[in-house]
Amino acid sequence: MIAPTPFFSDRGCHIRVLNSYLKLKNEGNEVTLLTYPIGRNINGVNIKRVQQIPGYKKTSPGFSAYKPFLDFLLLIKSIKEMKKERYDSIYSHLHEGAAVGIILKKFFKKDLTFDSQGSVVGELTSHGTIKKDKTLSRLLFKIEKYITKRADKIITSTEGLKNFIEANIKTNSPIEVIKDLPDTSLFNPNVEPAELNLPKDKKIVTYFGGLQEYKGINHLIKAIPLIDREAHFLIMGYPEEQCKKLAESLGVRERITFTGKVPYELAPSHLKLANIAVSPKTLESGEANFKIYNYLAMNLPVVCFDIPENRSILGEKGIYAKPKDIKDLALKINETIKSSETFLKSNTKPEK
Repeated sequence: MIAPTPFFSDRGCHIRVLNSYLKLKNEGNEVTLLTYPIGRNINGVNIKRVQQIPGYKKTSPGFSAYKPFLDFLLLIKSIKEMKKERYDSIYSHLHEGAAVGIILKKFFKKDLTFDSQGSVVGELTSHGTIKKDKTLSRLLFKIEKYITKRADKIITSTEGLKNFIEANIKTNSPIEVIKDLPDTSLFNPNVEPAELNLPKDKKIVTYFGGLQEYKGINHLIKAIPLIDREAHFLIMGYPEEQCKKLAESLGVRERITFTGKVPYELAPSHLKLANIAVSPKTLESGEANFKIYNYLAMNLPVVCFDIPENRSILGEKGIYAKPKDIKDLALKINETIKSSETFLKSNTKPEK
């Protein structure tokens, strides 16, 4: 398994890698995960890392100037590993991993499975790294098509991404949708709540995920001035600096508790503190909205934008706002606050 990312760094992409690893392992396979030099080791995962590059420290999503060099090291590491051990197949995450996998497939004559987490062009345009429909984006999409069409099998986590690949890339390879369902031994309503200093007389509205603008977090923060002061916001994720500045500028900083990075294993105990969950993501790159599955596993009402991927997960359980409409997002949160008495939870640990 090839994962061109600093695994494990407590974010959605890495949860997808972990879930796929555990799924293969639980099916009786022996799996080796080749990845970048930094990241957190996970019990039960056989990780082999490339050598460290001086100065490389970035674990958050987005472009890094170190990435081409790390991917080259990952290719060399993968070739050495294939020569040293007997592997039956290659399982690659992300387009960079699939590019490495294509080279391994050619030299070692093994089948390549590509676990696609979204359109790389869609992701880069969402990040603001490149502009949509410009020369560079068109060139990168040609590369994206080339990589995708050379996999023997493609895995996606959403029907939307499967449909995108079928319509725009037109590969002959089979495409299977494997959803990112949470580990219910971790995510369930019976977990003990975390000990956080939250207001006792407020409804807790939570967000759990990356705090980059393309994740939609700015939509949520901009909606807070329009939301009833009965609500307090628990925002879990990183990097927080830009969000804190935005909250300060809107005069709502005191209404938000920012936790910073929360280890994945501790996320359920933090979600246990919430009454309402929000997912303001718009999924323009076709990637999954993994946090919604976690919200559902914790029995939280979910407010989100009305887009097909959210409806495919939530169905009639979702509370839907008009896409990218901050006023409507605030309205739906307010309505959910007023009707969420049955979801009210104590912010303290129950007496034993």
